[in-house]
Amino acid sequence: MSQSTNEVGVLIHGMGGLGKSSLAARLCDRLPNFERVVWVGRIDEASLVSRLTEKLDDNEQRKSLQNYDEELRFRLRRVFQQLHEEAKPFLLVLDDFEVNLEPRNESYVLQAEAAEVMKGLVWAIRENSTSHRIIITCCYDFEFTQLQHFHKQPLDALQGADLQKKFNRLPAFSAKSQVDEALKFQAQKLADGNPRLLEWLDKILQNITVDQAIILNSLEADRRVELREQVLAEALLQQMDATMREMLSRGMVFELPVPRSALAAVCDTIPNLEHYINRVVALGLWEVSHNRALRVPRILPVQLPVNGEALHKQAAEVLYRLWWQEVITAIEEQQLEIHRLALLAKVDKIVVKIAGKLAQSWDSQSRFREAFQLCKSTLELVEDYLVLHELARCEHELGDISKAQEHYQQALNICSAEDEEEKAAIIHNLGQLKANTGEITGAIALYQQSLAITKQIGNVHGKAATLHEMGKLKANTGEITEAIALYQQSLAITKQIGNVHGKAATLYEMGKLKANTGEITEAIALYQQSLAITEKIGDVQTQAMTLCCLGQIQRFSGK
Repeated sequence: MSQSTNEVGVLIHGMGGLGKSSLAARLCDRLPNFERVVWVGRIDEASLVSRLTEKLDDNEQRKSLQNYDEELRFRLRRVFQQLHEEAKPFLLVLDDFEVNLEPRNESYVLQAEAAEVMKGLVWAIRENSTSHRIIITCCYDFEFTQLQHFHKQPLDALQGADLQKKFNRLPAFSAKSQVDEALKFQAQKLADGNPRLLEWLDKILQNITVDQAIILNSLEADRRVELREQVLAEALLQQMDATMREMLSRGMVFELPVPRSALAAVCDTIPNLEHYINRVVALGLWEVSHNRALRVPRILPVQLPVNGEALHKQAAEVLYRLWWQEVITAIEEQQLEIHRLALLAKVDKIVVKIAGKLAQSWDSQSRFREAFQLCKSTLELVEDYLVLHELARCEHELGDISKAQEHYQQALNICSAEDEEEKAAIIHNLGQLKANTGEITGAIALYQQSLAITKQIGNVHGKAATLHEMGKLKANTGEITEAIALYQQSLAITKQIGNVHGKAATLYEMGKLKANTGEITEAIALYQQSLAITEKIGDVQTQAMTLCCLGQIQRFSGK
């Protein structure tokens, strides 16, 4: 096992249904050089000796282990040492270990007999520095001095790619499923990433003899009582006192796992917060991610406090600081979580900032419908020229020309007088819209306005882009000399500033122009230059168009 020599095993703990036993089984599969010994539930000296004896081939070793006149730890030490020298070491898997625990002082401890067995096992392994190892799966962390020699691995609910893999393996949730999408989505929300609940709900969705909608609605209506029974023991729920419930209730504001400092911000009225966080972790009531971030499982019987807007404001502001201001880049799901919270809290500044940047990113990835919805939800709270601009870009790409023109103009009307760069970009994009709808005179006038601003403020990127678009416009109207001059100006700037995307696009357009005027050799040379750049930077769209044009040239010219 990939542990330090000071560790004799791993404790995998977390809420029921998260896949602790499955993870233990996968660990065993990756350790073929160990002799696997598995038992489930209660452990005592007699059961341990019996199971280990079954795995021993040597009669003397069996007799030695069964000699109850000698203390267990010494028998284990002797047998473990002999096996270390002669055979595969043991991999002891203690599954569903929580039955060996009892509550004490707001935590869990080992029952007396189990404690003696575990002390003997750990001592025997460590005494000889043998390679025998132990895997424990348990709903809770617990107090036991020998756990200092174990790696503790809490589990959280499935997310992202892992969750998608689980969906793909379940017939009702897979891409080929015939189950109504609304029902699938409702079931996914109910399961909240818990593998066992997903498997249980998968069976319900596959059962065509029942009304799945009624079942799912009833599960939501009774606050998931039946679902909780699938994963939570009643004794565990009884461990939740009023302070723990308040902390978990306030933690419900976050949909993603968050750092402890974020929880501290929304739980600022709770004394001894760190103590309560650790206690809830030990009880398996937090989902603990690989980076130690925490999340409240939606299956717990807690709800958000009634003062929702103030809590959402605290949550939005702390995540904006942690995930936006204090990092170089925030991942997409973190940005969406900040935006969701800020929208609910009506924090205009944060909503606009996140929406503008995220919509820009999605536009560049051709995710126009997602960007459109993001901008629309933002504009329901606050009118902002940056968001209106991104909304218009989405509408333009999606073919809603009249709305795009309306929102470009609206963005231009309220654009900050100091933000000349954004003003030039809005005018540029409005010019593109005019060009695409055949309003050539209007497009040229807008491009010239944009060009004048970019020259004035020294925005060379914007200047190159507008020169490029003006070149396309001139080429489409047959003004070849003017088009070439404009393309060359744009190309000179993109070369100077190292804008390889812009350079490749302009070389491609110049190649088209040369091909249309019969200058085949020049066209091929320009296409090949563009192709070399797009292959290097991974611009598959321009690369595909260039290859298509080269193929047409070869087909019709024989070159």
